[in-house]
Amino acid sequence: MSAVDLSEENERALELVWQPLTIGNVTLRNRIVRAAHGTGFARGMVSETMKAYQLERARGGVALGFAEGGQVHWSAPGFLDLTTDDIVDGLADMAAAVQGEGMKLFQQLMHGGPTLYAHDGSAPWAASAIVDPVLNIVPRPMTKTMIDEVIEGFAAAAGRVKAAGLDGVEVHGGHSYIFSSFLSPATNLRTDEYGGSLENRARILVETLRAIRARVGTGFVLGVRLSPDGADHMTTADDIVEVMHGLERDGLVDYLNISYGSHYRRSKLIGVTREPRGYMVQQATGAITKQATLPTMITGRILSLQDAERILRNGEADMVSMVRALIADPHLVRKTQEGRLAEVRPCISCNQACAGGLTSRGLMGCVVNPACGHESTRGDALMQVSRRQRTVLVIGGGPAGMEAARSCALAGHRVVLHERSDRLGGQLNLIKLSPSRSDLADLLPYYENEMARLGVEVVLGSDLRSRADVDAIGADEVVVATGATPRRDGFQAWRPGEPPAGLDDVELHTGWDVMAGADITGPVLLVDEIGHYEGIDVAETLVRAGHQVHHVTRFSNLAANIPVAYDYAAAPHAEELYKGNYELYTRTLVHAVEPGRVTIAPLAAPNRLTVLDVNAFVFMSGAIPDHDFQAQLEDIPRLYVIGDALGPRTLEPAITEGSLAAARFEGEWARPTWVRYSGGSSV
Repeated sequence: MSAVDLSEENERALELVWQPLTIGNVTLRNRIVRAAHGTGFARGMVSETMKAYQLERARGGVALGFAEGGQVHWSAPGFLDLTTDDIVDGLADMAAAVQGEGMKLFQQLMHGGPTLYAHDGSAPWAASAIVDPVLNIVPRPMTKTMIDEVIEGFAAAAGRVKAAGLDGVEVHGGHSYIFSSFLSPATNLRTDEYGGSLENRARILVETLRAIRARVGTGFVLGVRLSPDGADHMTTADDIVEVMHGLERDGLVDYLNISYGSHYRRSKLIGVTREPRGYMVQQATGAITKQATLPTMITGRILSLQDAERILRNGEADMVSMVRALIADPHLVRKTQEGRLAEVRPCISCNQACAGGLTSRGLMGCVVNPACGHESTRGDALMQVSRRQRTVLVIGGGPAGMEAARSCALAGHRVVLHERSDRLGGQLNLIKLSPSRSDLADLLPYYENEMARLGVEVVLGSDLRSRADVDAIGADEVVVATGATPRRDGFQAWRPGEPPAGLDDVELHTGWDVMAGADITGPVLLVDEIGHYEGIDVAETLVRAGHQVHHVTRFSNLAANIPVAYDYAAAPHAEELYKGNYELYTRTLVHAVEPGRVTIAPLAAPNRLTVLDVNAFVFMSGAIPDHDFQAQLEDIPRLYVIGDALGPRTLEPAITEGSLAAARFEGEWARPTWVRYSGGSSV
C-alpha cells in the first residue's frame, strides 16, 4: 500500500482503526493491541492484580492483549512461570475474564539469554561467550544438548498456554534475548550449524518455531517478535527482512511483531519524549513491515488512535500496539470511539513509573494514572459519590492541585480552585519550553478540559496568603497544593551548612529562570543538585542557545535520579549535549564563586581544586514549600497538603496524592502504608 497522509479535514476520521483483523483463526475487533511488557504484578503465577490490570484494558476496548513474558526454561527467569502445569489454571481464569469482555489474549514466550541470570545464580546461556553490556556476566556458549533443551522448553510452554485457553503465543526473537544473541554476527562467534551465515544464525529460532507448531497444531496462532539491534555491526533491518521472508516462506508463523532496539541501543526500546511519536516506525520498523505478506504489528511511542490511523493508512502495519498510552488510560480506545477524545488521559512518555517503577520498586505504575496496578480499588469507574456533598477549596493549580480538584469533583463535591498566577499548570508551563520534553505539557489541556467538564470553579490571579483569606472562602475542606519555590542560597546536599564562598558577590539564577528565558551570557556554571530531568532541560536549553556549559553535579552521572537505567533515558540526552560546548563534572562540588570564576573539586578529593572561567551562575539546589503559610492553616480540622507543598518530590506523588483527595475527606480513609516513589523533584 502506498503512503497516504491524513488531510486536515479527515484527521479525526478513524476508519482503519475500527476494522476487524483475522490472524489465523482469531479475529480481532479492531486494530489496537497491547504488546507484552513487564509489570511485576505476577511472581511466577497469575495474580488478581495482574488479572485486574488485563481486564481493565479489555473493558476499555483493546482488541488484543498479551500476558507478560513467560519463562520457558530454568536458565532464564520470566514474569510468568510457564515451565510448570501449575500455571494453567491461573492463565485460564484470566483468559476467560478478558475474552468475556471481547479482548483476545496471547502469551509471549521468552528466554533472556545473555541478559538474565538463571534462578540458581549460574551463568546465563547464549550463542557465544560474549558479555552482555548490561548484565556484565560472561555467558555459557550453548551446546547442542542445551539448545535442544531450550527448544523443548518453548514447545512445552506453548502447549500449556493452549491448554489454558489463550488465543495464541508469541516467541520473542529480539532485544538482545536468546534468539537475538544468535542472530547478531557480533555476538554469535560459533563455527557449527548455528553460526556463520544468517541462515545458520537463524536456525535455533526456526527450529523453535517448528517445535512449537508441532506441539500446538496449525489451528493455534503463533507469532514472532523480531527487532534490528540498532547498533553498528549487529543485526540490521535487512537481516530481519531476510529472516522474516524465510519464516513466511516456510509457513511457520501467523503474524510478525516488529520492534527496534536491544541492550546495545537501549534508548530505542522504550523511547522517552526526545523520540518523536511513532519513532520506531520512522527509524526502522516501517521499512521492514511494508515488505511483509503476513499481518504485522508495530509499536514505539504511539499515543493516540490518530497516530495509529496514519500508520495503518501508510501501510506500515496491520496492528498498532499502544503500551504506555494504554497504561496511562486503559479506556483510550472506548473513549475515542465514543467521541470523548478530550477525556483521554495522555501518556507523557516519561518512563518514571512504568519502566522506572518496575526498575526501582519491582512494580509498574503510571505517573498520570495512579490507578495503574490498583484497578480493583481505584479509578474513575470506582469513584463513589460522597454521601455528603461539601465545598472543597484547592489552593494551587499545578498538577497536584488540578488532580485533587478533579477527584473531588468526581466525588460530587463543589470544588473551587484558586491559583496565584494567571494560568493553570504550575511547572508544566516551564516544561512547555523544554527542548526535548515539551510533550509532558500535554497534561495541561487534559486537566483544563476536566476542570470545565466537571464544573470546577477556577479562580486565577488569586493569592491566598493568610488564614483569613482561606476562611473567607467558606470551604468545608481545604487542599493545599501550593508547590515549592526554587532555592537561591547555593545549597549543596553534601555541604548543607557551608554554602560556597562568594555567593553575595554574584547574581544567582535558578533552573526556572533559565527555562523562563532569563537573560544569560555564557560561559555558564550549572550546578545540579536535583539529578533528574530538570537538569537535562536546563542544560539542553543553555547548550542549544550556544552557551559553553560547565555542568557540576554531586551525582555519579547525568540525571542519576531518573528511576530507569541511564542507557534508557539520560544517555541519549548526553549524546546530544556533548555535540555542543558542554562538559559534565560528576561527584563534584562548588567551593567558591566570584565574578568571572568558580572553584570546584571532586567530592572524593576536595583539595584538588579546579578554577573555571564562567560568566553566569545557575544553581539548581532544589525547592522549599511555603511552610509559614501552611503553619497558619494547620489547625483546620480537614486539611490535606499534597505534592511539592508537602515536600518537593516527583510528578508521580503529586498526581497520586491529588487523586486520593476525595477519599482523604471520607470517614473511612486510612493512611496508605509502604508507598514508595523515586527521588528527584516535582517534574
